[in-house]
Amino acid sequence: MFAFILSLVLHVFPGGSITTALDSARAVYTARGERTTILIQPGTYREELTIDVPGVTLKNAARKPSIALRNHGVECDPDAVRITWYYGHGYQYRSMGNTVNYGGSRTRLWNASVLVTAPDFRAENIIFENSFNLYVCDLEAADSLVDISQSDMPWTEKERPKKAMPVRPKEVGSTEVQKKRYRERASAISFAGTAKNAHLKNCRAVGRQDVLYGDQGASIYWEGGILAGGVDFIFGAMAMSVNKATIVANINGEKGDKCYIAAGRSGEMVNGTCPNGKCRGLLFYKCHIRLATEDELVNRSVSPKDSLSGAAGLYSVSEAVYLARPWRSWGETVWAYTTWDEGVLNPEGWSTGLIRKRPEFDPENPCPNSYEYKSQDNSVGRPKWVSVLRKPILPDGTRLNPKTWLK
Repeated sequence: MFAFILSLVLHVFPGGSITTALDSARAVYTARGERTTILIQPGTYREELTIDVPGVTLKNAARKPSIALRNHGVECDPDAVRITWYYGHGYQYRSMGNTVNYGGSRTRLWNASVLVTAPDFRAENIIFENSFNLYVCDLEAADSLVDISQSDMPWTEKERPKKAMPVRPKEVGSTEVQKKRYRERASAISFAGTAKNAHLKNCRAVGRQDVLYGDQGASIYWEGGILAGGVDFIFGAMAMSVNKATIVANINGEKGDKCYIAAGRSGEMVNGTCPNGKCRGLLFYKCHIRLATEDELVNRSVSPKDSLSGAAGLYSVSEAVYLARPWRSWGETVWAYTTWDEGVLNPEGWSTGLIRKRPEFDPENPCPNSYEYKSQDNSVGRPKWVSVLRKPILPDGTRLNPKTWLK
């Protein structure tokens, strides 16, 4: 923990740069150790940020802050602050220079628009977005893609492309990239293992695949707000407590379009134990799960309520959401007091799709650290390896309390 006595306040206005404010915060912190609050006026800020200064707060400076989206997610509310970038896995943009992106070797941790590496980060009423799987922004349209078949990039064998990616549209504002064939890894915000004691209040993280990532060692308290994504979109070995948030399934009803909310790995176990003590995982507490609205995503589906009648050319999103698809068999994920809209959650609720082919896979007990407590219909159709708790206490004695989960 860092002890902060002084506090610096910086202001960023539309047309300005949050990166420049962070440069000032870095210089002041180095000299005097001050905590910094960056007050950001509403607008969209397209820049890759690295929060490497301890004790930084990003705060929406509007009188009535909003995190609402409009026009299928292309636009945001006039009182919203949106921080966003457009790099995603599988595509090399000219602006990347010689930094290989195809094999996931960028140092941005899953192409994060915002990368947090310092402790004691705070954010209030901020939208963290990666537009890669949502819409084509003006900067992407002005950038150009490298023809990887003709590229002299310094590929390693792991990075070398094994297949050609679909050609991306160039029209500014195009939502064609929301279609399933374009979907790839593109994080809105990622936390390195050094990002301890992060607290995000009434924020929104939005994308499609791999939206919020945390390394082992990171500790994140997410309070209120919205977490929106599709495939494994809250993932990693971090300790994370999500308290009273809305979980939005960013799926549009295309055939095979499913949502796996959590993919935890909770730190690698050695002989069944964590080398540094108990590796706390993901706790979701009093959250509500729903589908994306038309304001948030292009909807090509029928709703669960209309799924029996169906519609020509559309698919049902009924029962397409899963609570978790653990990234490793030891990954800890807990859902307590969870509710969801009718017909959204798959009756099984949990999937072993990420670990079935791994050497440690045990079909009798594939994910022993999977728990539910007093969630909606939490015993109907669940796999036998999911523990439905009788009390809000884990077998190791840990109480299900979002404010003490990370201690």
